[in-house]
Amino acid sequence: MTAVVHFQSIMNSYLERYAAHDSKGCADLYAEDAVILSPYGPPAIGRTAIRDEHAAWFLEGETNKSMTVLDAALDGATGFCLIAYSADISGEQGQTRIYGASLNTLKKDPDGKWLIHQTSLNELEHDMTQAIK
Repeated sequence: MTAVVHFQSIMNSYLERYAAHDSKGCADLYAEDAVILSPYGPPAIGRTAIRDEHAAWFLEGETNKSMTVLDAALDGATGFCLIAYSADISGEQGQTRIYGASLNTLKKDPDGKWLIHQTSLNELEHDMTQAIK
């Protein structure tokens, strides 16, 4: 299994939890000392803060989230993946599709489970999935 396929399966699990508004389930995919850096708010440091941040995101009404792993590598117990994401948000003008990218580092825990260790989110004006392929 390639790193792209492997990490896409983790992101697919994340998307299932996200669609179900399962903030604890989303946070459980992150390491205890994980960090999310986001242009949408202050850094979320630690699994509890990541859970709380997801709960706040769910209140914003984002729907139809997609995540595509564009590049990935793993070496032993560490890895990274570059992801293009998009979602619909509701606003005064109706539904709007937003686009972004995230760069993630992942680590394998002592039980062999891959956990997200760091996420850096970036807003984009366009869907980057077609530009990279």
